[in-house]
Amino acid sequence: MYYLFEHDENPIVLTTAEEVDALIDRVRSDSPPQAPILMDVHLSEDPYAQGLDIGVSGGHGVVRYSGRNWPRGVVSVNDGEPADGKERSYFYMGHWRGFPANSEIPLDLVRAAVKEFMATDGARPECICWQATSWPAGQ
Repeated sequence: MYYLFEHDENPIVLTTAEEVDALIDRVRSDSPPQAPILMDVHLSEDPYAQGLDIGVSGGHGVVRYSGRNWPRGVVSVNDGEPADGKERSYFYMGHWRGFPANSEIPLDLVRAAVKEFMATDGARPECICWQATSWPAGQ
């Protein structure tokens, strides 16, 4: 897992559901409201085959999955778009990444998606609903 520059050489390795919860809790507490943190999650055995981008902001977040069947990726979707309709932005290693306005979901679903991704050897999590999107947003 990557979200800081130093993770390029030393990625965070998680093996249990408890470690997932602990890291998400840590990132949640470290994530400033004006620059919510985005993490890059891959399997150790094949980091280029499929992956998740996980954003954490307070009690909610976003999930983007990309893999063999979804090379452009799919993004989490909630039940309704926020009234403002504005793109949601998360911060990853010095760069902003945009997500559709309706992509933020409860943090418990973000946690479940990471755990399912790990338990299914990188399959697209089925615990959340997905929408097609361009990546980066707006292109």
